[in-house]
Amino acid sequence: MTTYTVGNDVQALVADIGSYSTKIGYAGDDHPQAMHSSTTAAVKSQNQSSSNFAKHPKRDFTLRCVDGANGDGAYDLVNPVDPVTGWLFSPPSKNSASSSLSANNEQSSTTALSDAWESHELVNSYLQHAFQQSMGLSRGNNTGETESSIDYSHHHPLLLLDKSHTPPALRQRLLEIMFETHNLPSVFFLRDAIAACYAVGRTTATVVDVGYSGTMVTPVYEGFVERSGVLRNNACGARNIEERVLEMMDGMVVSQGGRKRKERMRRRAKEKLELQQQQQQQQQQKSAVEQPSPKKAKRDDKGHFIKEKGISAASVSIPDYLMPLYQVRRANYNPRKDPFHAWSRLALAREIKECGLGVAVGPMGYVSSSATPGEDTSADAAAAAAAAVGEGGAVVNPAAANNMFLTAAKFPYTLPDGTNVEISTTSRCDVVELYFGNDEQNSLYRDNVFDETVQKLEEYSKEVEDFIAEGEDDEDETNEGGSKGITSGSAAKGDPYSNTSYRGEKSSRYAGSRRNNKKTHYSPNVISTKLYSACLPYLRTEPPNGPLEEGGVSNVNDNYFHFLTSASPAQMVCDAVYRCDRDQQAKLLGDVVVCGGGACITGASGVVGSSALGGGGTVGGTSLLGDEQAFPDRLREEVEAIVHKHTMGWRVKVTSPNISERAICSWLGGSILGSLGTFQDMWISKQDYEEYGAAIVNRKCP
Repeated sequence: MTTYTVGNDVQALVADIGSYSTKIGYAGDDHPQAMHSSTTAAVKSQNQSSSNFAKHPKRDFTLRCVDGANGDGAYDLVNPVDPVTGWLFSPPSKNSASSSLSANNEQSSTTALSDAWESHELVNSYLQHAFQQSMGLSRGNNTGETESSIDYSHHHPLLLLDKSHTPPALRQRLLEIMFETHNLPSVFFLRDAIAACYAVGRTTATVVDVGYSGTMVTPVYEGFVERSGVLRNNACGARNIEERVLEMMDGMVVSQGGRKRKERMRRRAKEKLELQQQQQQQQQQKSAVEQPSPKKAKRDDKGHFIKEKGISAASVSIPDYLMPLYQVRRANYNPRKDPFHAWSRLALAREIKECGLGVAVGPMGYVSSSATPGEDTSADAAAAAAAAVGEGGAVVNPAAANNMFLTAAKFPYTLPDGTNVEISTTSRCDVVELYFGNDEQNSLYRDNVFDETVQKLEEYSKEVEDFIAEGEDDEDETNEGGSKGITSGSAAKGDPYSNTSYRGEKSSRYAGSRRNNKKTHYSPNVISTKLYSACLPYLRTEPPNGPLEEGGVSNVNDNYFHFLTSASPAQMVCDAVYRCDRDQQAKLLGDVVVCGGGACITGASGVVGSSALGGGGTVGGTSLLGDEQAFPDRLREEVEAIVHKHTMGWRVKVTSPNISERAICSWLGGSILGSLGTFQDMWISKQDYEEYGAAIVNRKCP
């Protein structure tokens, strides 16, 4: 048995491809060696070819144009992680790879066949970029040339993190890509929730992963995911918080910038235009000296000389929103095309959020300033106060705490255009109430995002059904023409992405035919058709037997997208735990692990004095300004307020790494697991893959 532990010449690689960033490094390290954005700029292929992209993806697009000095051309933003499902998934409308490659083409490469999906092609690109550029690994052959892959002479295996609700067919396809395209010696797929538990030294916990595209709550019991309790909320993600920060800053630009801001920016635009005109005149004079030509003065119809008008910046339109740095640098303040302009604004909102000025976690019982007057939002606060009294804690007076926030000092901030604004503490706390608030505005926002997600999943299902129907028609025509590709009989005996036996799956992976000892591969169209057929049940939002009747009970173990919810993260924790067995619930609530980049938010309750606490010195443990544990503490109090309404004896404990490791918590868990000597017999080797096929990933990597 080959070992890949720390101290050996060969170490395992750990990769985590998230919706915001991709993290790759060596097992045993405390930080990933390669960390870059998962969103890239690429030109999608318009013609049918073996690749979905006409040009290689570019990552430097936030502060500059990707196609020349003043334009972005045909580039668009792409991401391997689908924001709706959270999978490494691409709907048929995003894939432009050709389906015309023949299934009998013996010259076709495995790499071309593995790029039928845009998402999977991006995964290949990210792995190659990390292996070659960031980690200095390359594959050398006998001729001394370097191929675009990993240095397999050192036999580095790969531990890949995936989501807890990923369909088995997608895991099988990714395993095929790792072995067939990258020729890795060993691979292991680890659920990110299990890795987060290992990072904090737990094997049983309820993991709250606040990611960029949404929040996932996953119960993990004795190192295994309880799939019946997995929940996902696309409204409670870091991107939603950034959009709220943008709304807040746009309002401040209008209210605090005013006429002085527009006048200042018009003067700056006039100076830039005059400078551009001087540069153009200097170039014209230089060209006139080199190639002299008579200059004629301009005249009107009556023969009078026309006086050239000076530059006027009065016609320059000043946007009434937060402008990113690239837009401020332009003389006329024209924005870029929509995907890049919106991303640049989100990047600026992210910067404001990360420096602590845009967001802050309020104390338990905080009521958003946007709440409707007279709205009953103090029920949970009263329950938390009663629980605090029972545990010897301080009595929180929510009304007094809110008054202290209203009179707290404001934080100054200078925008890229030079406008000085002041951000109040209430505005910062109102943004984060998207996670915790039960008022009408926040609840309505979460419900709207839930409805949009359901509608998008229904569109995905319709696209996949149409694609499968077209694929079946093409397959029938191919079989009638006597093609040597996959036939209906061979597909029935061994579907490469179904729950058939391992040997049957392996024998049908190459269409079950050989000629001259050469494998006959599936065409990209057949691969996509079979893969979409296996993923279709997991895209549906209703049980396989149709909608539930009134009073009916749903089996959450059915293969459909039952993970969606519009509840707050605290309610999601309780719902996820209550879906598990009764004997497991106390242990799952006793250890709640908070991770993800969206949870890297500090507290801002330092302005609250003792008068707001009834003599106490803290507000629910979050009174210190910049407290790193403010988010986990607030989540614990919210969960206790729900649980202690009917079960007073249960103790809720929330664990979270420090804020510098919270965003890479899952990667750290994979790094710890991959460096253990007892883990080495769990790898899926190339020999196992050749013997049992890709379906072995569902057995060895549960």
